[in-house]
Amino acid sequence: MTLTDRQREIVESIEEMRNDIVETVSRLVKIRSVNPGYPGTNYDEELGGETEANKFLSEFYRQMDLEVDLWEEDKGRTNLVGIWKGAGGGRSLIHNGHIDTVPLGRIDAWESGDPLSGKVEGGKIYGRGSCDMKGPVVAQMFAIQALQRVGVQLAGDVILSSTVGEENMDSARIGAGSMVKRGYSADAAVVSEPSGPPYSLAAVPTSPGLWWVTVTVEGKASHAATRGETIRAGGLGAEVAVNAIDKGVLLINAIRALEDEWGLEKKHPLFKPGHFTLLPGVISGGPHGVHVPFFISDYCTIEYCIWHHPDEDAECVKEEFSKHVYHATQMDPWLRKNPPKLDWKVHWPPFSIDVEHPICQAVMKAHEQAAVGTKFEGPTKLAGFYAVCDAAFLQRDGVPAIVYGPGSLLAAHAPDEHVEIEELITATKTYALLTLDWCGESSG
Repeated sequence: MTLTDRQREIVESIEEMRNDIVETVSRLVKIRSVNPGYPGTNYDEELGGETEANKFLSEFYRQMDLEVDLWEEDKGRTNLVGIWKGAGGGRSLIHNGHIDTVPLGRIDAWESGDPLSGKVEGGKIYGRGSCDMKGPVVAQMFAIQALQRVGVQLAGDVILSSTVGEENMDSARIGAGSMVKRGYSADAAVVSEPSGPPYSLAAVPTSPGLWWVTVTVEGKASHAATRGETIRAGGLGAEVAVNAIDKGVLLINAIRALEDEWGLEKKHPLFKPGHFTLLPGVISGGPHGVHVPFFISDYCTIEYCIWHHPDEDAECVKEEFSKHVYHATQMDPWLRKNPPKLDWKVHWPPFSIDVEHPICQAVMKAHEQAAVGTKFEGPTKLAGFYAVCDAAFLQRDGVPAIVYGPGSLLAAHAPDEHVEIEELITATKTYALLTLDWCGESSG
C-alpha cells in the first residue's frame, strides 16, 4: 500500500520517537496505579495512584500545548483529558484508555522481576499495566505528538483521555462514563484496549455483556460424623443435616449444562464458538463462623461471571439464568423447599458498532497503511473483544466507539504482563494516520 508524502513523514517521525515511546511506557508502568476499589485491595493504601499516573501524563499534554483538564468524580481519583483544537470543518475524535490496573498478584510468580519494573527486554516492555493499558495510552499520546512534529494542523478536534476506574466496573460513573457529562463528546472514539486475542491489532467493533451474580445456598449444620445419616439410604436425611456445599455443587453442575447449551446455540461471527460462558469464579462455604471440616456446612456461596451475547438484552439473560436455576432446584427435595438466593450485583453492557460504520472502516484503513513492512502487514482482521471495556459507556453516551490496541488479554492481569514493542509502535502509527484521516488536515 502506497503512503502519501504526509503519511510517510508521520510514520518516520514515530520511528524517530521509538525510544521515547518505550521509555515513557516504562516510566509510567513504574507508577503504581492499582484500582483502589478492586476486591481484596486496601482502598486507602492504593488511593491516589491513578491520580499520580495521570499527573505524569498531564505534563506531556501541557508540553504539547493541549487544553488540559484534570477532574475527580470520586475524591483522590483523577481523570485526565487533553484537547487539541482543530481549525474547524473536520470530524472530532476521542482517543481513550484507562490508567488504573489490577493488583500485582503473586510477586513470586513474576519471572521478569518486579511487577513495577517497567523492564525492557527481548523486544517487550514488562510490568503491571504495560499491556492493560498504559502502553496503549502512551501510544495514543505519541500519535498526536507525531502529527504536531511534522506540522499538521487538523480540521477537527482531538481529545486525548486517560480515565480511572475501569478495572472495578466503576468507570461507568467516575471514569470514561463521566466524560460526556463533563462536556467531552466527539463524532467517534477509539478505545485502545488490547485487540488480542485471537488476533494482534485487530479492529474490534463489539464486546460481550457481563453479569456478576451471587448464588447462595443454605444448608443445615450438624456434627461431621452425621454425614452418613444425611446421604445414605435409610438415613435420617434432612432431619439431621444438609451439606450446603453438596447442594452448591449440584447447582454448579446444572448451570454447567446451560453453559454447554450456550456454547452450541449462542453464536456470533466475530467470536470463537463457545465464547459466551457462565463462570463459577469464586466458591466459599462452611459452617457459619467456623471454617473447619468438623461440621456439616450450612452455607455455600458461588460468585458467577456471566459473559453473554452482545445482541441479548441484559434482563433476558437474567431471566434465562434464573429460570434454569429454578428448574434445577425442582429436582432436589431440599432445594425445592429452600431455594437458593440470587443476588444480581453488576451488569456491564456490551458495545456494538456496524463494521461498515465510518470509524470502523477508518481504523481498518489506517492499520493497513501503518503495518506496511511489519509482521502485521495485510488486511485488518476483525474480531470481537474478549472482555468488556469503556467503549460501552462512550457508546451509551452517544459516541460511536471501536477498540483497537496493542497487546493481548492473554497477558493482561497475568504474571509477566507485557506489551511487544513492535506492536506498540505499529499501533502508534495507526492512531496517527487514523487521526489525520478522520479529522482531516486544515488547508489554512
